[in-house]
Amino acid sequence: MTDALQPATSREPRSDYDTIVVFCGLQSIGLAAVYWAMRIGFDNPLAPLGKAVALALFMFTFPAISRWLLLRLAAGDRGIDWWRSYAFLWLFGIALTAALGRIVPASGLNAFPVLGIIGVAAFAGIFLRWLRNGSGWRSAAIVVGSGAFSIWAAGVVWGLNYKNPLFYENFVLTGNVHHDSLHITSFANMLRTYYVGTIGIDGLVPVPYHWGTMWLFAQWSQLTDAHLLDFYQLGYPVTMIPFFFGGTLAFAVTLRQRRRAAGIVADVTDDFRFWLVFLAVCIGVIPISGLDAMGVWTSNFLISESYTVAVPISLLILATVVVFFDRRAPAASGDTARPRSVTESLFVLIGIPVAIGLLGYLKISFMALGFGLAVYALFRLRLYRRPLYLAAGVISAVAFAWTYTRVSLPAHREGFAAFDFLWGYVRPAWWPFFILVHLFWSWLYIVVRLRSEGVGTLADLREAASEKRILDVEVVAVIALLGIGPGFVMHIDGGSAFYFSDVQRWLALGFILSRAPELFAAFSHEPRRTLANPPRKLISRLDAISLRAVVIAFLLLPVVGSLISNSLVWPIRMARANAETRHKLYPASVAAVTPPGLRGLPRLTDHAFLAAGLSGSRNFAVADALKRQSAMADSMRRRTALFIPQDQSAYWTSLTRPGACAFQPFVATALASLAMIDGMPPLGCALVPYYGIGSFAPRTRAQVAEDSSPATLCRRAATWAIDRVIVLRFEDSRAVGTPIECPSASRR
Repeated sequence: MTDALQPATSREPRSDYDTIVVFCGLQSIGLAAVYWAMRIGFDNPLAPLGKAVALALFMFTFPAISRWLLLRLAAGDRGIDWWRSYAFLWLFGIALTAALGRIVPASGLNAFPVLGIIGVAAFAGIFLRWLRNGSGWRSAAIVVGSGAFSIWAAGVVWGLNYKNPLFYENFVLTGNVHHDSLHITSFANMLRTYYVGTIGIDGLVPVPYHWGTMWLFAQWSQLTDAHLLDFYQLGYPVTMIPFFFGGTLAFAVTLRQRRRAAGIVADVTDDFRFWLVFLAVCIGVIPISGLDAMGVWTSNFLISESYTVAVPISLLILATVVVFFDRRAPAASGDTARPRSVTESLFVLIGIPVAIGLLGYLKISFMALGFGLAVYALFRLRLYRRPLYLAAGVISAVAFAWTYTRVSLPAHREGFAAFDFLWGYVRPAWWPFFILVHLFWSWLYIVVRLRSEGVGTLADLREAASEKRILDVEVVAVIALLGIGPGFVMHIDGGSAFYFSDVQRWLALGFILSRAPELFAAFSHEPRRTLANPPRKLISRLDAISLRAVVIAFLLLPVVGSLISNSLVWPIRMARANAETRHKLYPASVAAVTPPGLRGLPRLTDHAFLAAGLSGSRNFAVADALKRQSAMADSMRRRTALFIPQDQSAYWTSLTRPGACAFQPFVATALASLAMIDGMPPLGCALVPYYGIGSFAPRTRAQVAEDSSPATLCRRAATWAIDRVIVLRFEDSRAVGTPIECPSASRR
C-alpha cells in the first residue's frame, strides 16, 4: 500500500490520502477566509481564525504523520493492522485533541501551540509533495475546486440563521436568531464548566441527550481559548465540515486500497469523474426546490453539527472494521480461525460494542443503524457460531440498550405515526417518487454494482449473494431500508427522521467512489469504429462522435445546470443576509442611499458606523453583560450560577422569533457559560418538551420577591453544590451584577 509519507521520488504516483489532506486543508483555509470576509468592518481578529485552521490542519495530517511513524517502526512489515489503518488513526487523532483539551483546566497546560505548529508544518510538507507528484493542470483544478467548494459549504452552513459569522450581532440587533445554536452552546457550556450533561436553565438537572459533539467542542474551545458560541460559528465549520467530506473520501479510498493487488492504481482522486460524482451527491443534480419537495435537504447535513461529525466518524469506524476483517481474511474462510492476538479479541469483544455506544452519544440514528448492521452481519456471516462474536453481539445489545436510555429524551418517544415524515415534509404529488429520489444514490450503486458483477436475473442475484460477492450491496441496502423506516412508522420532531434516512447517501457515495473506475467502465463497452484515415478537420472529427455520446451529453446538460445553480444558491443567500444585517446597523441617512442586497455589500464595511449601530441596538446591554461573565476564571465559574429576575424585561424579551419565550433561558447559559437558578420561562409561556426543557419542572406560579432573596437563591444553589450566585439586573440600558456568597454551600 502506498504510504502517505514515504520519501517522494520524481513523479511517483500521487497518494490519494495526500489528496484528501490537501482537499480538507484547503477547505478549512477557504472557510476561514469566507468567515473573515463576512466580518469585515466588525471586530475581526486573525488569531481565532489562525487557531481554528491550525487545529484543523493537525487533525487532517495526524493520520499521515502517525501512519508513517508506525510503518517506520514496523521494520519492513507492510501489512496494515486495524490500529495502523488510516481510518483508525484519524479517529485516534480526533480523540487525542479532545483529551488534550480536557486536561487544560485541570493542569493549566495547553498543548495547542505544539499541535498548531505540527499541523501547519505537516500540511505544508504534504502539500508541496502533492504538488510535485501530480500534473500541473490537475493540481490547479483541485486547488481551485477546493476553494470554490469551500465557498459553497460556507453558504450552506452560514446561509441560514442557525449559524452565522454575524450570529452574535444578529442577536444584539434584532434577537431574531435560531434557538438551536443557543441550545447546543448551552449544553456544551455546562459540560465545560460543571462537567454535567445538562442545559442548566434551572440548576444542573442531568438531561438525557446525544451530547457527544457538544463535549468535543467544549474541549476544542478550551484548546483554542475560544468562547463556545464563537467556536460553534467559526471553529465547527473550519474543523468539522472538511472532516465530513474528508472522512467520506477516506472511507472510499480505504475500500479501494483493499483491492490494490488486483491492479488498481493509487491516484483515483486525479480522475475528474471521481470529483464529478462527489459534487453531484453533495450539491444535488436537480433544483433545490425539487429536492426539498421530496425531503432531500441540501443544508441539514451541514447545519446539524452532530450529524456532520457522526457521518465521517461512523464511516471511519466501518472502514476500520473492514481492515480488521481483511487482516484476518485467511482464517475467515472456515470455522477454524488462526490464533488471535489479545488485541484482536479486545477489538471484537470491547471495541465494536464501545463504538456502537459512542455513536449513540454522537447521534442516536447512527447507533441504531450501526447496531442493526452489526446484527445483520452476525447472522448473515454466521458469526454467531463463534463464541467470541456471539459474546460481542450480546455485549453490543447491552451497550445499545444502556446508551439509549442516556441519550434519548422521553419527549422524543412519541409512538406510532404512519408515514409521518411524508405527511409533514413531502408534497403529496411527489409521494410516488419519494423512495426513488430519497434513496437515489443507493439505488444507483446497487444497480451499477450488480451490472458490474454480471447479475441479470434473480438466479444470478441469488448465486452472487450465496457466494458473498455482493456484501457491499447488502450493506447499502440494509442501511437504506433501516434508515427509511423510522420516518414511516413514528413521529420524530423537527423532521429529524431525515437523519436516519440520509445516512445511506454518504455510505453509497463512499462505495461508489471506491469503485468509480470499474463502475465507469461497466457503461463504456460500446464498440468504436476504427478509421483507416483519422479525420483532421473539426467537422470531420465531430462526425466521428457516437450518437450515444451525444445523447448522454444532452441528458447531462440539465444535470450540470442544476449542479451549478445549486452551488450558487447558498453563498448568495449567505451574502444577502450579511448585507441585510449591515444595512440595519448603518445610520438611516447613509442606509437610505446604499443599495440593498449584494450591490450594497461593498459599501457597508465602515467600522465606526457598524460599532455605533451595534452599541445602540436593543440587546446590546444584555449580550455584553452576559458575555463578560464568561471571562471569569474556570475555578470561579464552576462555583457560580446566574439569576435574572423575571421583571427584567430587557432580558426576558430579547429573543423575538415566534414562540421564543420557551428558549429564552438559553441566552444566558449560552453567552455567560453559567447555569441559571430559577431560570425557567415565565408562567404562561407555552413550553416545548424537547431540547431538554421537559427535564425541568415548569412554573406553577409567578415569581415573587421572596424568590429573589439571597437566602432562597443560596438554598436552591446549594442543591448543585454552587456557593455563589450573581444577580443580574438591567437599569437604564446598563447591566448591574450583584454577587451573593453562600458560605454554607459545599464547594465543588
